[in-house]
Amino acid sequence: MQRDASLDVIRIVALFSVISVHSFLHTGFYSQIVSGERMYVAVLARTMFMVCVPLFMILTGYLMNKKQISKKYYMGLEKTISIYILASLACILYKVYCEEMQYTIKKVILEILNFSAANYAWYVEMYIGLYLLIPFLNIIWHNLKTRKEKLILLMTFILLTALPGVINSHNFVLNGWWLNPASSKEYNAIIPDWWAGIYPITYYFIGCYLNEFKLKIPKLTNIVAFILAVVLIGSFNYYRSYGVVFVKGAYQNWGSLFNVIMTVLLFNLLLNINFNQLSNGIKNFLGKISNLCFGAYLVSWIFDSAYYSILNAIIPEMLESLNWYFVFVATIFVCSLILSAILNCIQKGIVVGSKNLKSKIMCEVHNA
Repeated sequence: MQRDASLDVIRIVALFSVISVHSFLHTGFYSQIVSGERMYVAVLARTMFMVCVPLFMILTGYLMNKKQISKKYYMGLEKTISIYILASLACILYKVYCEEMQYTIKKVILEILNFSAANYAWYVEMYIGLYLLIPFLNIIWHNLKTRKEKLILLMTFILLTALPGVINSHNFVLNGWWLNPASSKEYNAIIPDWWAGIYPITYYFIGCYLNEFKLKIPKLTNIVAFILAVVLIGSFNYYRSYGVVFVKGAYQNWGSLFNVIMTVLLFNLLLNINFNQLSNGIKNFLGKISNLCFGAYLVSWIFDSAYYSILNAIIPEMLESLNWYFVFVATIFVCSLILSAILNCIQKGIVVGSKNLKSKIMCEVHNA
């Protein structure tokens, strides 16, 4: 089966967006007063790059909606866990030699087990659980016989996980809340939000739906819709924080309806661009980069920590540091991919070495 270059591009865009979102974390964005044109652009950029994690989740549903319960399927977690462990060890080595943190063998093991060794490893913890659920989610999906039934399932999950963060995001009790929305730190829940935390399943089913039922949106319309969504949602986020430091609310969470809308539009746009017209060399290159994205995501924290400490020392003013955004994000992107390639080579070497050792032992036992 021919590899779809569009899916590789989606994964690469998701990684670049992750690194871009993290740049706001490391340059003082969240302690900056939200006011002025440059801050408006920064809020719009952060809003747009929040599609990063949802893109990965939709891609999982798009690619894995046919998986069934089998030994081979569960063994598929082996590489994910192996890369996670190697990335965790890389992060720990950085903390020991560059941040002078103290580690014992016990602490190393505990941090790997509780997903704190690699600072961005919450995604791995989530993904392992989702991976274990996927065969059962697929049973549910494929036992719905019509498009209407599948759409109802999707709308139900959006209602339970995506809509509450947007609807329950205002303090309607406070008089004049619309004039100073940032003054409210507590929101009035007017629709149930207990299930909001299972949003990865919502994105998974969106991926299943997009795999089976393509969205027939003209490319130009899709581009305009995505840009309009970013501007409107970003403007809303700017309005909610105007005059104070950036206010984080449920309407900005990964599973928020706002992020669902932007991510679906971007995913569909990239999916419908015919990257397969590219030369085989470029497509192979994209495929290799795509395969490194998971490890690069995990180790990007190392380069975030190293490079942004330099940037912040030279240019402490956050808005001024925006001038260097692309330079640092691109550098971290490339360095993370290089380290991921090294970790992947180590992982392959361990697998090959283990198989050769097993074969050698079996031969010796047989000859004995």
